[in-house]
Amino acid sequence: MPKPADALVSRVRDRAAREPAFANVLEAILEAPPSDSRELTHVAAQHVNDGRRQQAMAEFRDGSLSTAEVRERLGRSSAQSVHVLRSRGQLIGRTIGNATWFPSWQLQGGELRDDLPSLLEALGRFTDDAVAADRVMRLRRDELGGKSLAAALDDPKRAATAWNLLGALG
Repeated sequence: MPKPADALVSRVRDRAAREPAFANVLEAILEAPPSDSRELTHVAAQHVNDGRRQQAMAEFRDGSLSTAEVRERLGRSSAQSVHVLRSRGQLIGRTIGNATWFPSWQLQGGELRDDLPSLLEALGRFTDDAVAADRVMRLRRDELGGKSLAAALDDPKRAATAWNLLGALG
């Protein structure tokens, strides 16, 4: 008959193999000072949050366009003209290092979406952070048939529901 500790170790090993986030928490706990359980909790939470932030930033960049790409798609003569749109609240973006990234759902064809001012207003009631706004717009939702808000706005059957969800933000 296995000892309770052996069963626990087996369960932990199995879960860590299935769930990388759980393995990250265990790693953080093992690296933390053992004298204070509150410190263990803090270190584990910080480790998990850092991983989530890194993942969110990677997803943001994957779904975004660089300043040069936006400039080219909009037919602008300079990067500064793109940043003027951002400074006036007509476009959202996030500077990461030396580059600024703009969520691609803001553009349609070779121009800004016609409904972008209304979109940015709705998102602005919820957040002023481009990464958070992008997450809201690209997260798939059951109430939209598994589509994101960005995709549902272009679907005549789901656009009204998408606008209702945007109106409920904030």
